[in-house]
Amino acid sequence: MFLTRRIVMAALLLAALAPQLSAGTWLKTVAAAQKVAKEKNQLILVDMFADWCGWCHRFEREVFPSAVFQEATSDIVLLRLDTEDGAEGTQIARKYGITQLPTFLLLAPDMTVAGTIRGYLPPNQFVSVLKETRSSYQKFMTDMKKESSFTSDHARRLSLAKEFAARSMFEKAEPRLKALTTEKGVPAAIRDEAFFELSLGYAMQRRYDDALNTIKSMTALSRRGPHVERARMMAGQIYMQQGNVQSARAEFQSFRKAFPDSPLLRDIEVLESRLGPAK
Repeated sequence: MFLTRRIVMAALLLAALAPQLSAGTWLKTVAAAQKVAKEKNQLILVDMFADWCGWCHRFEREVFPSAVFQEATSDIVLLRLDTEDGAEGTQIARKYGITQLPTFLLLAPDMTVAGTIRGYLPPNQFVSVLKETRSSYQKFMTDMKKESSFTSDHARRLSLAKEFAARSMFEKAEPRLKALTTEKGVPAAIRDEAFFELSLGYAMQRRYDDALNTIKSMTALSRRGPHVERARMMAGQIYMQQGNVQSARAEFQSFRKAFPDSPLLRDIEVLESRLGPAK
């Protein structure tokens, strides 16, 4: 009787622990994850979390132990990083601009971005989004390999360049975007968007002079268009970031005169309000 009771209790304990025991192994350092990813040529799924994040804990309880998650990540390296550890987790959060939790990064072995998944999702939905993200990354890799075959397809070239930038590979996006701003035969709309994406990339890297010079080159060729307007607004924001209130105010005033019907006027008003009263 006593033995039977122990067997039953052991079975119940194993059942309670089954999700934890079946859950995949989460590594705790980038170096460890990168080592395995390079050896196996696999992607890295990074769970960016914090102790206070209730939805992050819900992922732990409901998603990670699920069979669909385990199957979907069987060929992926798993890595968990605390965004508030003041060390590697915090550094990675800053590097990839993580501003909300939960967030998952899907990274290539060289730490370039294969995709990003934000917010809580139940197991089946999370796995579905993960599969879509991987599929999108594979398409990007295919386009990259076939790049030489679509040199005359400017729209596709621009899309690929933007993909490089979005995946934290601006060093590869930069020459591609520059080419689209200088080559003959590039449609004006694509050229202007390339100018804007180039200046945006510079601004995000705090290369403010390069960003402003790119915007000046753009506006020397184009006076109208949505990307021209966005670039002009960005110029004012860069001046604000540099503490150059006078130039920022002048840029916003010039914007109002040049684009009196722009849908960005409300944003301009908000930015101007942050400059304080004119002296």
